[in-house]
Amino acid sequence: MRRIACARCGRRLPVKFGVMPRRCACGEEFEWAPLGGFGRSTAVLAAFALLMSPILVLIWFTRRLLQDSIVLYAVALIVVFYWFRVCETLLVRFGLVRMTGVKVE
Repeated sequence: MRRIACARCGRRLPVKFGVMPRRCACGEEFEWAPLGGFGRSTAVLAAFALLMSPILVLIWFTRRLLQDSIVLYAVALIVVFYWFRVCETLLVRFGLVRMTGVKVE
């Protein structure tokens, strides 16, 4: 896998539990850069759909339990948001998504 570094200071970003931080210690904030074209947007959406599909299939199979328990629904929602951040980090590492302030080596 490629390494992720800050574009301003060059320091390697710590990826903990598969999630990239939103800002560096030097103060640089990381935002999504424009995708730049229909083909690239399609590739990003297709890769994102593939990466999100395991968690959505799991929710589909447990939908009866989620309807009965609000606590399980809240836990599933937290898991989905966490997995979204993991997928975002993977897309940056693969080079499909560019972020301002991030240099992928």
